[in-house]
Amino acid sequence: MAVRVELEGRLGSEPSVREVNGRDFVELSVAVSQGYWSKAEDKWVDQGTIWYRVHPTSRRAGEEARLLHKGDAVVVAGTQSVEEFTRRDGTSGYAIKVNADAIYVSRIPKKADA
Repeated sequence: MAVRVELEGRLGSEPSVREVNGRDFVELSVAVSQGYWSKAEDKWVDQGTIWYRVHPTSRRAGEEARLLHKGDAVVVAGTQSVEEFTRRDGTSGYAIKVNADAIYVSRIPKKADA
């Protein structure tokens, strides 16, 4: 059973496009900030960032992904999976992957410069 997710975040790099057997594959790196609004402290409490590898699976999502640039705010909808990988130093790591059937430009406000 697949886990259906919807993410709202920002592109951490330019879309990666590579050709394999005459077919283009697009990959996006999307950062999603975590946190909550603390009424007691009257401020946003940052809980870090989760990075997702996003692979468009529909033609439309792939076309939308090619128009995006680093820093763009996006909404991604699709199915999530976790992949284990080996780092260069030999340790194991995990990547969260989303096979996206929809990618939209979002209107997340940019953080004010501090």
